[in-house]
Amino acid sequence: MLRVILLCLIIPMIFVHAQYREVGLILGGTNYIGEVGKTTFVQPSLKSPSATLFYKSNFSPRFAFRVELGLSTIQGIDSLSTEPLRKERANSFSNSINHTSAILEVNYFEMDLSDFESSWSPYLFAGLSYIKYRDLYYPIGESVANYQYNDFSFAIPLGVGVKTRLGMNFLLGFEIKALYTFSDNLDGSFPTFVDEIDQQPAPAFGNSLSNDWIIFSGFSLSYSFGRGWFIEGLL
Repeated sequence: MLRVILLCLIIPMIFVHAQYREVGLILGGTNYIGEVGKTTFVQPSLKSPSATLFYKSNFSPRFAFRVELGLSTIQGIDSLSTEPLRKERANSFSNSINHTSAILEVNYFEMDLSDFESSWSPYLFAGLSYIKYRDLYYPIGESVANYQYNDFSFAIPLGVGVKTRLGMNFLLGFEIKALYTFSDNLDGSFPTFVDEIDQQPAPAFGNSLSNDWIIFSGFSLSYSFGRGWFIEGLL
């Protein structure tokens, strides 16, 4: 009986210490899809930079869980759009986005960080994010969005990427992440008006049935650590 109890205690400890962990940074650019500016799906810009810190736990050669903390900027300029109505309207905005995410990552190939034969893999990922952003509005007669206050929303991150090993402990990757937000006012098109604002906002515009998207494109560099083994047959 004592052996069974000890075994039940030791196996979870082995599993915890067997995971390969990573800490890293993702640097790149963003583009936004909504009611203002261009409608190109993936077009990152250095004028809209993004930086994200992440911690990842690789609990099998194919599956990993990561948490992220990032800061990004987005912008939209109607004059750069190819749509005539947007060009004529000539609205513009910029916004600051803080995002915290929990993401499940799935490697297309098995990638055991203790085995140099598995040196690269494409991957898919999805999760849940919580974002803080500036609630914007357009004063009547003006074309530049004004800042009202900070607001919060949930979002769903979805994406694809590819990663490869750099020596013993480093990994280099590139990924594209589409963040579907539960907000339609990252651009000021559907403002939440409060009485404290002296100047009335212009009427809402655009499609109220489609929320805003943020597309992140960037390179990642991470450092892996931890030694042990994966439990055979897990996932």
